[in-house]
Amino acid sequence: MGLFISLLFQGISSGPFDTALVDRLIVLFGELAILVPPLIILKQRKVSVKDVLPLHEVSPLTFIMAIVFVAGAIGMVTAYELIMLPYFPIPEFLKQLETELSQGGVLEILILIIAGSIAAPIVEEFLFRGVLQQSLFYKYGSILPAMVVPTVIFALFHVAYLFYLPAFIELLALAFMLAWLMVKTGNILIPIIVHGLFNLSSLSDLFIPTLEDVNTVSELGLAWVITSVLLILIAWIYFKNMPNVVLDRVYLIPPLREKEG
Repeated sequence: MGLFISLLFQGISSGPFDTALVDRLIVLFGELAILVPPLIILKQRKVSVKDVLPLHEVSPLTFIMAIVFVAGAIGMVTAYELIMLPYFPIPEFLKQLETELSQGGVLEILILIIAGSIAAPIVEEFLFRGVLQQSLFYKYGSILPAMVVPTVIFALFHVAYLFYLPAFIELLALAFMLAWLMVKTGNILIPIIVHGLFNLSSLSDLFIPTLEDVNTVSELGLAWVITSVLLILIAWIYFKNMPNVVLDRVYLIPPLREKEG
């Protein structure tokens, strides 16, 4: 329902006011519109938003290692995209989308960054890692389906990238990483930060094309690849050695009939 409302909102034509600024505002409010159905359900069942957000206490080092993890992941994604490019050329519709997103002035860019790096991570992590993953885990008592189901839906959620295999695989890997970090930390802020930094990196490529002349991994450099692998390895070891977090109490969204009874 949230996705449908978002797509409907983003499909609204601004008519004579069709400008880059209006388009960016539609993207921002379209992302926020995804929250309408779950917020209505929460209100209907008299459950506050903070009650369904897992916020297990974590150390400052955990936040630092999450940033290290995403930094390595961004580096490896860059190498992965260069490897896949000769075999899977970027479709014209994605090139056109990138061109449209890169248009506009400072205000338009700022709104796009807010939408992609702040609003989207908060909204999507609230839905997928906050509500859906936790509900599946505490209902069925199994980590695997609780991670896999939100991961697949998260990838399908990003409709524009479903028709480009490398991007779809990238989305699955990102979603699985976010799900794993949620299992290890029990704190929704960790996947929100990782998601936000990953999106910020993707958006920065639209406006700061520092790698536009790099076409192969060899041109990217061995140091880039080694550094990225080391960062991922350091963070992976840190999180792997952490026990899975099982929260003492989780407020799931109860069926309406139970609240009425």
